Amino acid sequence: MEASLAACTAAIDTGALSGKALAGAYIKRGFLRTRQRDLVGAEADLDAAIKANPDAADAYTTRANFWNVSGKPERALADADQAIKLDPNLPLAHFVRGSAELKLGHDDRAIADYSRAIELRPKESGEVYAVRGFAHHRKGDDIRAVADYTEALKAAPEDVGTLLNRGDARRNLRDTAGAAADYSEAIKLAPGNAGGFKGRGFIRLLTQDTGGAVADFTEAIRLSPSESGLYLNRASALGLQNQSLLALADEDMAIRLEPQHPLAYVNRAETLKLLGDKVAARASVTKALQLAPGFPPAVEVLKKLGEPKRSKERSPEAAQEAYRRCTFPVTDLGPGEEGIKQIIKVCTLLVTAQGGSDANRALVHLQRGSMYRRQGDYQHALIDFSESLRYDPESVLAYTGRGNAYRGLKLLDQALADHTEAIRLDPKYATAYNNRGNVWRDKNDLAKAIADFDRAIAISPNYAMAYFNRGNSRLESGDKEGAVADFQQTVKLSPQFKEAAERLQELGVRM
Repeated sequence: MEASLAACTAAIDTGALSGKALAGAYIKRGFLRTRQRDLVGAEADLDAAIKANPDAADAYTTRANFWNVSGKPERALADADQAIKLDPNLPLAHFVRGSAELKLGHDDRAIADYSRAIELRPKESGEVYAVRGFAHHRKGDDIRAVADYTEALKAAPEDVGTLLNRGDARRNLRDTAGAAADYSEAIKLAPGNAGGFKGRGFIRLLTQDTGGAVADFTEAIRLSPSESGLYLNRASALGLQNQSLLALADEDMAIRLEPQHPLAYVNRAETLKLLGDKVAARASVTKALQLAPGFPPAVEVLKKLGEPKRSKERSPEAAQEAYRRCTFPVTDLGPGEEGIKQIIKVCTLLVTAQGGSDANRALVHLQRGSMYRRQGDYQHALIDFSESLRYDPESVLAYTGRGNAYRGLKLLDQALADHTEAIRLDPKYATAYNNRGNVWRDKNDLAKAIADFDRAIAISPNYAMAYFNRGNSRLESGDKEGAVADFQQTVKLSPQFKEAAERLQELGVRM
């Protein structure tokens, strides 16, 4: 391309060209610059081409293509109209005008232009069939779309985009076998493209192959981790496998990526209902209705949930006292079991009442989740931490708590993700590094575990638990000397740390 550009420039710079010849040089250079996305230079060249030869249909056609590339389909349409006026039988002019019409949402006009382009040049129309197929698909005429995509694939059988598009059209026609074949071929040709896994995962979900669906959506997520719909689809497959906690994790991620998506809240409400928390389910579906009033799936779920239990009316003073009792700070050593039960009880009254601000609700769920976690009730803790994050999406404490709940449920990948998010939100929060280190240790990645404990200690040099955890990881990795040093430091910082003293005795070290 560089050589062609240089040749065009040399010809133009001689000053010897004029009329059609000069226009031709500008057209070619303008086209090449458009391909290079040198849009300023391309526009100047194509303007110069038309000035040199105002009757050149190909100049208007090339500039129309430039306008399409530049995201200005109205101007592309005007230039393509002029090109066709000058030469009604120019196939490329009809193709470019069809592309402008397609961008403007004029599907019937686009189809007419693409059809004319095919009629004028039937042997070189693979690309035209592909875009006409898309126009038919967008109109809902998937029978014609499949026919056009098939013609396009005869010319370019390894065109992954067209394979994916035909798969989508076949899916809409309920040709699940044909759609699966197209998506599988796309995966074979482009394993780094999430589209094939996404499409095949959906077909597998439709055909009740939930294991295959989860596998495909997981790979699609790996390739395209910011696409919220992938998490919702995987959540659906996980729900069919009765893996409600994993489904909830995916629904929470979908909401985090796209907070205004009403269906995510509806699906989350269904999952929460299955998990037995109707209050949280009702709050989730209410959010869906706030985003999309009258949204039929949300209305249906709300009916299934039935009428809420009416909580006892409380005076503002009583409500404030309940909030104080629920959220009163607690220490690592307390409260005892009865105290934990009382905190859960009063927090539950507040949750059921659904009063207060978002910040209040976030704190209430955070506190109750912490109490459930202390009881070892990780499922209820997980739900509360998720609710807390719904009201306060940047709560480091809620991510940390939920990460610990996931760890308690042996959902280690989810635990890693939450502790990592806590670290992203607060890179100097030593507890998050310590907790993530514990998860790496559970996964037997001792090097990463020790690195996280190192970081926790660097941030908080008197963090006894981090020394203890690092000591265990060092011991398991074969570093007895380092383990002994860490256990000794643990006891020095916290003389009542019984487990550290026991480790030293087991290693034959006198205190």
